[in-house]
Amino acid sequence: MTLKNLMKMPAKSHISTELNDSISNVLGKNVKVIYKSLIRMESRGDKVDNKVLVVTAYRVFITTAKVPTRIDNGFHLMEIEALESKKANHLSITLVHEHKPVSILIGDEGTSEGVINAVNALTAAFDDLFPNVPMVDIIQKVNLLFPLQNVSGTRKHLACGDFSNQYAAMCDLCQTPFRAEVAWDIDTIYLAHDIRMLHLKDFDHLDQRDLIPLVMALQHNTWFEGICGDGVRASGEAWESVCRALRCSRPATRRVSWRSAQLRHDHAARLGHALARARHAPALHTIDFSQNHIEDKGAISILSGISNNPEGLRHVALSQCGVTGKTVVHLATILNDNPCHLSTLAHLDLSHNNLKDDVHNLYNFLAQPNVLTHLNLTNTETTLENMWGALLRGCAARLTWLSVSRNPWSSARRARDPPPSFRQFFTACLAINHLDFSHCKMPPDVLKSLLLGLACNESAAGVQLNLSGVLNSAQAAHVLESCIHGVRCLQSLDLSDNSMEFELSGIVRAIGKNHSITHLSLSRLTGKRSYAPPLIQALVHVLQEPDTALTSLDLSDCKLKGDLYGLLNALGGARRLRTLDVGGNLAGDAGARLLAKALQCNCTLHTLYIDRNAFSLQGLTDIATALRRSVSVRRVEFPGCDAAAGGRAASERVAALWRDLHERLANNKRSGQTARVRALALERAWAGGDAAAAAAVLTAQAAAALPPAPLASALERAAAAAHHLLHQYLQRCSEVFAAMGGATSGGELVSLQAVRDAMAPCSNTLQDLLNQAVESLALTACENLDSADSEPATGADGNMPDLLTPVSHSGATPLGGRRRERGGRRVRPKSVAEQQCSSNEMLSLPPLHAEATDGLADLPAHTLRHLVKGRPRRAKTRAPSRPVADGAQEMDEGLEEFWRTCRTPPGSEEPSLSRTSRSLHSLSSLASPSPRRDSHRDDTLYSVTSGESTPVLLECDVSRCKSSDNVGAKPATTPPPSRSSDNVNTMGSMLRDHPLTPEGAET
Repeated sequence: MTLKNLMKMPAKSHISTELNDSISNVLGKNVKVIYKSLIRMESRGDKVDNKVLVVTAYRVFITTAKVPTRIDNGFHLMEIEALESKKANHLSITLVHEHKPVSILIGDEGTSEGVINAVNALTAAFDDLFPNVPMVDIIQKVNLLFPLQNVSGTRKHLACGDFSNQYAAMCDLCQTPFRAEVAWDIDTIYLAHDIRMLHLKDFDHLDQRDLIPLVMALQHNTWFEGICGDGVRASGEAWESVCRALRCSRPATRRVSWRSAQLRHDHAARLGHALARARHAPALHTIDFSQNHIEDKGAISILSGISNNPEGLRHVALSQCGVTGKTVVHLATILNDNPCHLSTLAHLDLSHNNLKDDVHNLYNFLAQPNVLTHLNLTNTETTLENMWGALLRGCAARLTWLSVSRNPWSSARRARDPPPSFRQFFTACLAINHLDFSHCKMPPDVLKSLLLGLACNESAAGVQLNLSGVLNSAQAAHVLESCIHGVRCLQSLDLSDNSMEFELSGIVRAIGKNHSITHLSLSRLTGKRSYAPPLIQALVHVLQEPDTALTSLDLSDCKLKGDLYGLLNALGGARRLRTLDVGGNLAGDAGARLLAKALQCNCTLHTLYIDRNAFSLQGLTDIATALRRSVSVRRVEFPGCDAAAGGRAASERVAALWRDLHERLANNKRSGQTARVRALALERAWAGGDAAAAAAVLTAQAAAALPPAPLASALERAAAAAHHLLHQYLQRCSEVFAAMGGATSGGELVSLQAVRDAMAPCSNTLQDLLNQAVESLALTACENLDSADSEPATGADGNMPDLLTPVSHSGATPLGGRRRERGGRRVRPKSVAEQQCSSNEMLSLPPLHAEATDGLADLPAHTLRHLVKGRPRRAKTRAPSRPVADGAQEMDEGLEEFWRTCRTPPGSEEPSLSRTSRSLHSLSSLASPSPRRDSHRDDTLYSVTSGESTPVLLECDVSRCKSSDNVGAKPATTPPPSRSSDNVNTMGSMLRDHPLTPEGAET
């Protein structure tokens, strides 16, 4: 039966036209009326009054049968709790909040046609409101003398299970305004993305009262499977509507997630009570109440409410809920009592709860063969040595994610050997891909068993191992260094929060020998900065290995400052690195300049993270300018912290700079053969050698001279040809169908644009193939150049320039004119930016190549002098212990004559030099035959010639004497002039403190 049949029922003929118009005026012109019928209702005593029963889309009204009419009673469809019929023409409607039911009589006594029509009208109204949901699942109690008929309305249902209409009905029930934006978001965004959970966070900008009808609309909706209130703090009324929706929902709600919403144990208790009083068997298989302090009382109440689920639990997350072992015992009892949980439970998260050792009942469940894939016991104060036997027996086949971080290994004071099941589990686990042992107090033997067990595992692959904060001793670091190279199932290794004092450089070199580890994380390292240079050198060594597998490196938040410069200088030779995170290292603008140079040399880096490095606007500009020349970088993290530190003006300029930059990064994502050849030129130039340099020049010239790719025009011609063929084929097909008597279509069935779109994937595949072929040709050409350089060229064309001959520059140093052999590691020389940063942050770069060290021998020989040792001593403040001779009083005489002989007019250079020499020889006679302990220090004299503006530094051995009696002669030694003029005033102050008398001067 349909709604149109209900409108043609004979009961309507008893209602006059005037009464019908009066009812329409009272209800409103926009109210859709489904059914109207004359009824009789008992009043005082045995008196019966005539009324009119009106059924609309959302409500039921009882009006008077007189003109003008008025509404005597009215209620919402969702307020109907029971429908009963004790007589043929009797219908009793019980409401939720009313003790006395609404009792009506329809039609003559003994006939049930009127009651059947009224019930069918209610069924049609419920079908319009909740499609595909029977009325018996909506109304709690239906007790009639006749079976219900399937009545469908004529209303067209909207998207998402007609949620918008249901939301409008609940707004009418709650007397709240209808929010059109809510209906639009559900019908558009949720439908487009196929979202099956209602996320209240999308509507938390509304008032708490507006959330009530939104939640109640889920009661009988067939589109949504659950509700998500993560981060939404629900009021008392809103939480009551959630409990009612879960209790009355049909189809039953399957998923509930309410993370970090400040729920207390009373909220959880009310929810558990509602689940226990549900009308139908609970179907809730996914619960997540993490980061809510619901304690044992609330958690046990919720678990008790879903314990009778016949389908079993699939996802249980009670992380950081303040529960103890009491909740775990109750959960383990539920899991062990229902065998279906062994085949359904896949996710269990009990992290950040104080469970201690009250988890033995849970171990009994884990020891049985199950389908658990995700187990999180982080920071539960559970000793780890007792759990591996259960995991080995029941979880080795399917477990993929295991986290036991921040837990002690054993409660014993002395470290004991790990149980055999510990190593056997990691050898036998088949699907494991994530292991988290961070900040576990693991003895070195336990770490060794872990690594050896993974090394013997031949089934697992792509494992991510987290050992953050585990290396608490040098012995543990040695174990990791000696075993890590043989663990071939690892793909990612996290060594964050460890100290650089435990020989991390050796561990890094051992990781370089493992050709399966592609990601290494060394973030938040601690320790003295003096341990950083060896670590950076080891990273440079590993990244520049030709057969290295490391493609991702994380050095964030290590505060390396100037120690990071060595790595930045070597980025050009990192041929396999794809992702680099150097954020939080406070490298400054000097680091930004070095990074900018490295980005112009690197041809493999795709992703870069550089924030929190104290970059100014100038440093960010340098990086952005370098990225415009990059051929490989595709993604750069926006430096929000550094941009914000520069103020609003700097942030706006950086944002504009980054907008322009991303246009270049977008071009790198669809790079053609020209970019591939440019990258090859960079690689050849970085390899070093004169032949490689010439090959890089020729390759760059070839990249500029490459003809445009012919694919675009060829594919356009191919698309036109394919479109023509399809058009002819479809014409013949239409002629065949027309001969059979069918109608032909006059329009074009397949457009040219449709053919182009169909051929687009083929175009991308051909472009990649062409890029590979062009790169292969370029490599062959470079190899031919190398082979031609190694053999003497005979019969070459005289007009051909010799590009392989090194070009000599007069201003170049001997070391700068030589190149390193191809294949060796190259590190960019130190920059002036490094020297300007701080003398305390200088990094000793990796040792130079053998050929480069040979060039050092060609430099002119100069005697290196220490400019600090010649400084005078501090003036004595105490009297000498020995008596001073009388000759010491005469040492001040002749000092003015000495300085007068050293400062001669410009026209007398030779006499000045001769007098200075005589003065120096006379000073050499003051050396003591028995010097003191500190007498090895050298005093410094300065002689200024007339033709120089810089004083010439001379050196002689002068020893301070205690008296004038022990003066001995000593030959003078004069070293070559020094290039430093920093201590000009040092000699004067020294002579003022300790005056000397030249030989031959008159006293």
